[in-house]
Amino acid sequence: MARTNVVKFNWLALMICIALGAPILSMAALTCCQVKPTLEACKCFARNGGDSVPQDCCYEAMNLKNNIISSGKDTIAACHCIQEAASKIPDINATAFSIIPQSCGIRLPFNFRLGMNCDSL
Repeated sequence: MARTNVVKFNWLALMICIALGAPILSMAALTCCQVKPTLEACKCFARNGGDSVPQDCCYEAMNLKNNIISSGKDTIAACHCIQEAASKIPDINATAFSIIPQSCGIRLPFNFRLGMNCDSL
């Protein structure tokens, strides 16, 4: 009987910690993992270019703008993540990479450029 009460108390304590910690976690800084879907969706176009940017790339770039970048700190973090990932794409086509937001009709607070200065945003 006492063991059951301990389990119930531990479960209740865990739920309270989760409930109290959720607002704090939602205020955490943007991570590169949150930007990764955009980079993955746009990687082939950034390498090879083409007639038009793939729809999934535009969708993820729009998601980045609307749902992920919510503050100046997030903008700088997203810029650094994109710049770092772009530098790791072998044989990246700098022109194709740079036209992604504009071709998707998206205005981001930064351009997709290999040499962008993220800290000046």
